Amino acid sequence: MSGNGDHSTPVVSVIMPTFNDRQVIGDAIQSIVNQTFDSWELLVVDDASTDGTADFVAKNFQDPRISVIRMESNSGSGVCRNRAIAAARGDFVAVMDADDISLPQRLELQVDQLRLDPDLGAVSAQVLEFGTWGGPVPGSWPTDSSNIRDRQLAKKMPIPHPAAMFRRQQVIDVGGYDEACLRAQDFSLLLRLGNIKLATLDTPLVKYRTNRPIGLGYVIRNDWYADLARRRNSAQLNGTRLDELPTEVQKSIRGLAGSCKSWLIRNTREQWQLLRLKRNPNLRRTHSDTSWGS
Repeated sequence: MSGNGDHSTPVVSVIMPTFNDRQVIGDAIQSIVNQTFDSWELLVVDDASTDGTADFVAKNFQDPRISVIRMESNSGSGVCRNRAIAAARGDFVAVMDADDISLPQRLELQVDQLRLDPDLGAVSAQVLEFGTWGGPVPGSWPTDSSNIRDRQLAKKMPIPHPAAMFRRQQVIDVGGYDEACLRAQDFSLLLRLGNIKLATLDTPLVKYRTNRPIGLGYVIRNDWYADLARRRNSAQLNGTRLDELPTEVQKSIRGLAGSCKSWLIRNTREQWQLLRLKRNPNLRRTHSDTSWGS
């Protein structure tokens, strides 16, 4: 499907930060090339990789819609995404991680949804988790608008960020990704966007690479920065100047207990799913579109 007749001005800007993803980024990029919607640009931001990722992309993908931006020093995914957004030309910005895979109709269906509803600020979709452990395993994010709204009000992650498409100008208006949050920048962005209307399509549109079972340390660190994102957002809403917003994570016994509880619930669920995959070899498969050379 063609988005418009003028490829010089793409409808969608796909932003892809990457750091040392040479072994997997080929499949991620090819999944964008294979989209049924063809009015897009792909901005690959190489975060000072040491494995030749940027050179690999430049050598293997000659599509004029694909650009590589090279960072001089390792700066983090939030900085890289903001750099891509600053260079983007499309009305819509699609998130794409360098180790994930977008299914062919992803851009088409999400653009249709945003065009259909002018009040909609961002649209995501269900994700299919996969990795060396097997998969894909479908997610179960809420798709009912009232449930998504409840999660926004409770300051919980309302939609799956790896499959999200935003209106570019709205992201720019709130300052983009919060670079002070070294983790949970995706959550921080959705907090910054406030009460805008969000949606998640029931159709899986992204294969999302994960590690299983999840580690306790990962959950603890993520919760630290999610809490920092909430505190920074609340302070900003209360009129605190940007240079006076909190920048340090807070570590507490109560927070640690909450992280441990969250980890236990998620770890138990994932262990059960891994056991199911082990018992059914037909379910234990990973995804790779292409074998990439050097």
